[in-house]
Amino acid sequence: MLSFLVLVAVMAVSMVLLARFLYREERRTPPPAAAAPASEPEQVGLGEPEWRVVMREQCLPIQCPDLKGSPPRPGKEPGCQVCAALFLQRYGERILKPQREQRNR
Repeated sequence: MLSFLVLVAVMAVSMVLLARFLYREERRTPPPAAAAPASEPEQVGLGEPEWRVVMREQCLPIQCPDLKGSPPRPGKEPGCQVCAALFLQRYGERILKPQREQRNR
């Protein structure tokens, strides 16, 4: 019976010490560094080479009314992004079609 009480006392003391240790470690950890303000947003969507192809092959020939600025550039609104993505899909298929046909012969 005495050994049981000693075991319970040792367990209680060890739990208190573990809690104090974890609390001190938590307070000792430095806070996360503040995020630096992003100077340039992360590029999402089409890159510069893709936009050049879209401008040369799609926007300028049809004189798209959504071109902005000087020199004319496509807008970044969703409509321009979708139009450019669909054009690039058709453009890629048109370029790859002869290669596929030649490979299948």
